[in-house]
Amino acid sequence: MSDFEDIRPYHDDEVSDVLNQLVRDPELTGFLATWLAPRLSKLFPVGSLISFFLQRKIRGVSDIRGFQNVIANYARKLVRDGTTKFVYEGFEKLKPNEAYLFVSNHRDIAGDSMLLDYALYLSGLETVRIAIGDNLVQREFATSLMRLNKGFFIKRSAGGPRKVYAALMQSSQFIRHSLDDGHSIWIAQSEGRSKDGFDVTDPAVVKMLVLSDRKKPLTETVHKLRIVPLSISYEFDPCDVLKATELGKIDLEGGYEKPPGEDLMSLVRGLGGQKGRVIFRLGKELKSEYETPEQVAAEIDREIISNLELFPVNYWAVSKLNEPEYRELLADSNFEISKKEALALTNRLKQCPPAYRRYWLKAYANPVLNRKRVLNQ
Repeated sequence: MSDFEDIRPYHDDEVSDVLNQLVRDPELTGFLATWLAPRLSKLFPVGSLISFFLQRKIRGVSDIRGFQNVIANYARKLVRDGTTKFVYEGFEKLKPNEAYLFVSNHRDIAGDSMLLDYALYLSGLETVRIAIGDNLVQREFATSLMRLNKGFFIKRSAGGPRKVYAALMQSSQFIRHSLDDGHSIWIAQSEGRSKDGFDVTDPAVVKMLVLSDRKKPLTETVHKLRIVPLSISYEFDPCDVLKATELGKIDLEGGYEKPPGEDLMSLVRGLGGQKGRVIFRLGKELKSEYETPEQVAAEIDREIISNLELFPVNYWAVSKLNEPEYRELLADSNFEISKKEALALTNRLKQCPPAYRRYWLKAYANPVLNRKRVLNQ
């Protein structure tokens, strides 16, 4: 494992020391204090109380499984408080002693992998090693928390062609090593979250996955990876206004400069915000014949899109857009919505600044358009 020291998750024998440092880290406790009690933290040393609370919570935790058992309790609470329904389908088909490579659409920084882990946990299966772009690592305590939760890093900030190739090879080898060693993997179908609602597999991700076995036939390598597409559907996106604002500024102003710590705040909002109904569906393992990475990506797309759940908000958003491609979608659907539901969605849209509401609507409407493009239905 020495070739992966700078990207790997923590080992069990590292957990106790890392946790003891984390719960006393003023940056972490200060961040939690600002998030949980913003007004109170300005008047009282809330961080020290949080540190004391965390020390009690981790007492006796000495390995990754113990840490994830603690996380499972919080996942249960987040599901209870942040969803109206949580459904996970197809997990009963997984074999307990097999390692899989889950490739999914990506809507939320931490919610996607956390809820996948929770579904596996509820199914009595091992949790996954989580692929994370190193561009998300803005604070040291966040890096430690990710590595404690089986996170490993994909280097996206490597400079120069040789360094980029070496980083991709390292990631590919680590993923293959993990699978061979019995550890399942989760990776998003493309770099970054899908902010515009279009879920599309980047062939570059497929190329990275097969890079370590580049001299073998593509079909053989894909079959050995045990790729299982995963469809992640959130009825509502807690970060919808943030995403619409970013897309709007890029389109209208020519760019968007992300303020420091925004990814961390998006992570918090995505985890704690109301998502409505949440559905995780596993597709069929990839077992076809392939000549190109593009063909692999296309099959992943078909599986993800065919299993994606569409909600009333998606069709309501379509009905609010006047462009021809959206009007055609509405004509082909049997969309109905009550006055009460329409009023609730209108009020939700009004939370978005007027200049960016078109982007908000498109983010919810585009999954319908994407299904038409990929599946012609």
